[in-house]
Amino acid sequence: MIRLPVSQLDISLRQPAGAEDLWLFESSLDATRLAVELVSRLARTDRGEAVDAALLPITDFETVLLLLRESAFGDGIRSDVVCGAPACRSTFEVSFRISDFLDEHQSRMPASVEAGDTEGWFRLRGTDATFRLPCAGDVADLAGVAKPEVVLAGRCIRPAGIRVAVRRRVERAMEAMAPSLSGEVQAECPGCGAVMRIYFDVPQFVMRELRDQSAFIYRDIHLLASNYYWSEARILGLPRHRRMQYAEMLAQGGPA
Repeated sequence: MIRLPVSQLDISLRQPAGAEDLWLFESSLDATRLAVELVSRLARTDRGEAVDAALLPITDFETVLLLLRESAFGDGIRSDVVCGAPACRSTFEVSFRISDFLDEHQSRMPASVEAGDTEGWFRLRGTDATFRLPCAGDVADLAGVAKPEVVLAGRCIRPAGIRVAVRRRVERAMEAMAPSLSGEVQAECPGCGAVMRIYFDVPQFVMRELRDQSAFIYRDIHLLASNYYWSEARILGLPRHRRMQYAEMLAQGGPA
């Protein structure tokens, strides 16, 4: 079981099977909506109930995505980056560990915050400002919206039109309670020493890797059906690692 850092919800998380791989490969949803739907399919509470990923605080949602990525590909994240210095432009690798990354982004409850009158809402002590934490559904809804931070503040902070200084205190409290895992990562070019800040978008990164892997689903179905005479439904129901192992053995010269 996994205990999510903000909601403290205990969940289990299974790996995608062939049915999810086929859906990932064929879906036209944007990365965030695709990630919300995928987590809703794969996550269950400790009572076995489905998790509505759209309602998860954004920190919990991105944590689940990183843990899903860890179970599929391992703890290490590596990505090639092109140096931004015009005189260099060399390619180098940026790497870090998911476990370390999550440890560096732990949530905390500020002393200035207390529970609000409505479940899921909080109050900034000494003010009339109340707020809720942004959830994955908010982020999905705001994709492509002009000035998403303004719209998000309108959803999550009450009353409208509070003083700028109070709103900033609320925003700092929200960031402490639910730090976004998507953000800038610092990298230094080993060739010229230039320091760059690269935006790490968790849903985009994780879904790109999962979709790239899902591109083999047609090949896997063809190999297993042609050699073992299994139905498509049976193949799609196999755990991903088992299906991929069978397909790899066939691709390397197994039964024909």
